[in-house]
Amino acid sequence: MKHFALPLIIFCLISLFRLSSSAGAQKPTREKLTIQWLAKTLKRFGEDKLARRLTEDYFVNNRIRFRFIKTADANAETGPNLKGQNIIDLSDNMLNAGDQDQKLRERPYGNNSNLIGDAMTVVHEYIHMDQTLPMNYPRWEDPAWQASDKILSKWTKQIEKEYYDTWKLPPSKERDAKLAELKDIIGKLATEAGLMKNTINANIANGSLSANQKWLLDDTQNRLAALKEDIKKKAAVGALGPKQPGEKKDPGYWELVEVKAFDKLQAGDNNYSLSAGDGSLTARWSLANDVFKVTANYTSPPKQIRPNDKLPIQLSVTVSNQGDQYSANGDFSIYFDRPEIEPGTIISPISLKGEKGVTGNIQFSHKSGTTPTPASSLLVYIDGKSLPTGSKGARIALMASLYIGRSASYRYIYEWKDNW
Repeated sequence: MKHFALPLIIFCLISLFRLSSSAGAQKPTREKLTIQWLAKTLKRFGEDKLARRLTEDYFVNNRIRFRFIKTADANAETGPNLKGQNIIDLSDNMLNAGDQDQKLRERPYGNNSNLIGDAMTVVHEYIHMDQTLPMNYPRWEDPAWQASDKILSKWTKQIEKEYYDTWKLPPSKERDAKLAELKDIIGKLATEAGLMKNTINANIANGSLSANQKWLLDDTQNRLAALKEDIKKKAAVGALGPKQPGEKKDPGYWELVEVKAFDKLQAGDNNYSLSAGDGSLTARWSLANDVFKVTANYTSPPKQIRPNDKLPIQLSVTVSNQGDQYSANGDFSIYFDRPEIEPGTIISPISLKGEKGVTGNIQFSHKSGTTPTPASSLLVYIDGKSLPTGSKGARIALMASLYIGRSASYRYIYEWKDNW
């Protein structure tokens, strides 16, 4: 028996090593980690049933996917698949949670986390999940936004109670840690409430939401403002205790507050036609048998931009030429500048750039066989560090402009918001 003892031990150790290596190789993907974090956040606010449904729909039912979502006004889309079942496409921007897994373990609702906003998106999309052929009209959007409004109110009241109950506890490290977490959550809920109000107003204006509905949002914002004011007062006298590890003063963020399309022509511009929308611009010129049509597509920019953000924007241009008797050219560009800029003007431009320093500008011409330069498709980034840090109420514009003698443009106005 002694003869076989050593080989048996070695065999067991080798098997254990292989199992350990195999387990290590099967590290959760960023998609799985993101679903887990979204489920944890829903549970944090008492939404256990929805958390279970989310995990089952992703891991078992294959009814949750991560995809590129083009529209700026949404980070998710819900609709039927080939089997007629509704599925939810979540924006791949949400995968930031999976990428930040280690940081979120230390501080899940800190400055760079968007878990609460993403969890609110899940709440909203699950209303659409249970609808028949959901579309962007009041019949479907009214109940979804009403549910979002009620959930945000519910979460706010829950955190409000936790906050005041925590202050009744005797001083301790545990109390300080709880208060620090609640401060993070209150800030995120306040941001979400502001975004929700802007989106509801925009959706009423564009007809996708019914007007004159009753909302809880004003009460929600008042409660959160009172909590933030209480936090300020207690911080002023040092009652909040030490900061969390790694906590830094968050200077604030840029928030999208206004958009405007520029696609109107002057009298006499009969050779041109223009079209401008969020994420897509088209300009057409024709003379005799020559036709010069250009379409520029781009990733719709985010609702918020923080100083540490680096957000991808995909640009692409397609050119349709007919005839070559006449010569024409143009370009498509996207850049930040002062809020008063209009098509054809620049004041203090800040270019979007790619990894190798290529700027967000594509040139093209009306000649058979010509191709856009530097390429028909570019990947550039909104780099929060390249933007100025504003003061409350300051504004900056992001302009997407397609020019072929006349400009089709779309302007996004961002306003600086302080967190506190």
